Amino acid sequence: MTISSLRLRSYSKVNLALAVLGCRADGYHEIRTVFQSIDLHDVLEFRPARTIELECQGLPGIPVEENLVWRAATALAGLVSEKRGVAITLRKTIPPGSGLGGGSSNAAITLHGLNRFWGLGLTDYELLSLAGSLGSDVPFFLHGGTALGIGRGAETYPLPEVRPARLVVIYPGVHVSTAEAYGSLNLGLTSLQPAHRIKRFCSELEGSDFRLTEMFNDFEASILPAYPAIAEAKDFLRERGATAVLLSGSGSSVFGFFSDEESAFAASRAVTRKAWRVFPAKTLSRTEYLRQVFG
Repeated sequence: MTISSLRLRSYSKVNLALAVLGCRADGYHEIRTVFQSIDLHDVLEFRPARTIELECQGLPGIPVEENLVWRAATALAGLVSEKRGVAITLRKTIPPGSGLGGGSSNAAITLHGLNRFWGLGLTDYELLSLAGSLGSDVPFFLHGGTALGIGRGAETYPLPEVRPARLVVIYPGVHVSTAEAYGSLNLGLTSLQPAHRIKRFCSELEGSDFRLTEMFNDFEASILPAYPAIAEAKDFLRERGATAVLLSGSGSSVFGFFSDEESAFAASRAVTRKAWRVFPAKTLSRTEYLRQVFG
């Protein structure tokens, strides 16, 4: 059956825990992290075309060839013998370079979307292999929910879902280079202590008394002193009643959990700084994620 058009949501994530174990032989860093899907999202639309075309709205100054949507589409097209075309429109809401995984999510949802749009019938395993070649976080966004990421973050395993929760995300308008963030850690050989810490965090997810106050991120020790705007955003959320506040990924966004929707929206409305972008959000389970991507 030919699909005339397809519209999908591309959801973001936060990191509930992030431990950097050390440097790997391949030059990357060995990490352990707990990903959590949230409902802040971009939109991807697919329409018939003779060639692969990409229009980006809300993402100025980025060459098309460097966009992960373009890279995902051309990589997938290269796997099939028959020439394929599609016109893709990406409507951005997730700030780029914010630690929320917007680009990786866009890539994963492009793979999902084109697998359906082109009627390829590729398995989850086949998509997973391709996703891993596009970026470390991309495999997580094929399924979402709550998951453990290991290695460079590309190897993921589902975890017990956190209880539904409301949060507020603040992007303070500053950019943190991923390379700079890792460089600032000044790590030596891989340590087992952070690995034990993330293992304990994951085991506590299963308990009825799990508290989000147990969240941690190894990047905070170096990123917060270096970027006062990020530290100020984190303090703002705490002062407005957030029960737990953390840096997402290597930054620059921070997020805070609130006891209910009303208090989350009240905190969002209290923001007056023009440089800050503020997003009330909620967590998404794995089931909700997959249903709403295609909803």
